[in-house]
Amino acid sequence: MTADTSRALALAALVLVSLTGCSLRAPDVEPEIVRVDQAAQQSEQSRESEGKAAREPASEEKEDSTEGGEQDAKPSFAEKREQFSGPATLEEPEALGQALAVFYRMRSRAFMAPVASHVQGAVNLGGSGGDRETRRCPAGGVFHLEWQGADGERSDSRDLLYRFDECRGHFGNGPMLSLNGHYRRDFQPLVGREQVTESFDVHGYQGEGSDRQPIALRGKQRIRRPAEGGVVRSTEHMEMMRGGTYTALEGVRDEITPEEGEGDSDFASFNTRFVTMIEGRLFSSELGGWVDIATGMGLVEQQEPCSASGVLAFSAGRNGEVRFGPHTGTHHRVALELESGEVARYERCSSFGEAFGFGR
Repeated sequence: MTADTSRALALAALVLVSLTGCSLRAPDVEPEIVRVDQAAQQSEQSRESEGKAAREPASEEKEDSTEGGEQDAKPSFAEKREQFSGPATLEEPEALGQALAVFYRMRSRAFMAPVASHVQGAVNLGGSGGDRETRRCPAGGVFHLEWQGADGERSDSRDLLYRFDECRGHFGNGPMLSLNGHYRRDFQPLVGREQVTESFDVHGYQGEGSDRQPIALRGKQRIRRPAEGGVVRSTEHMEMMRGGTYTALEGVRDEITPEEGEGDSDFASFNTRFVTMIEGRLFSSELGGWVDIATGMGLVEQQEPCSASGVLAFSAGRNGEVRFGPHTGTHHRVALELESGEVARYERCSSFGEAFGFGR
């Protein structure tokens, strides 16, 4: 090879590098926090696409793309709602335990609960001081954070918008998630109390390899902390798809109220018990339709999956009750009883939770 030929090849390689934006040196490690205004030239087109998607009404007919670029043929939210718009049958007592497990899973924001905790924790760690930031997700991709308060100021009132862009990772102890879409959290401190409104419109995948399945969650939930204590959680409408499974909540309200007990402690807090009241409608493809849930008697010291005492009534094609503690009428911890008299009992709370997969 002649010297002129070598110089020509070297010149061609340098031209190729300048056109593609590649570097002949090892890439630098990107920072964990990237100011959006500093990265605007690199990601403006991506943000414009995200902004357009957020401004559009939530599409029920769009199909998600797989890693191979093919489209899923999964039903839309609208199709699923129509398919399970009738009352569930509750054919056996165990259906009551299944309904309760599905309900608790949805009221705690389903698979988004650990994701929400993760992104909120990232904000609390502090950032670069601007009103927009981009942060890395645990296993790849990013989420964009935008403060949407007055003039972007970080005041006590916080209106935060999180946009997920192929955000992947294990959040909490959960499975691998890959998410797109957005999550909004509006925090309002009021006189003697506070209120948080959370809304979700996310989609993506859960699991890896052969266990990988499409997921989507959309809806809004409001959480209030009254001055007198306790928590009131209202879910106007929230629906989820995981693989072929559809679940939704409508008009759900659960209220936890502190009540002074009859203990003999000198400390009032030791004599206080917490009572939960629940009402609302659950839609579930696992149950084959909807079921109305209401507390027949307040749930005392309610913690999934059990309460110290109390009764939850279920109404659909058939009616039934989930009874706890002394309200079972026996020594059992939990009783699932249909109006026909069919009953299933559990001596331990742990065996009840394992039977219906609480927490999964």
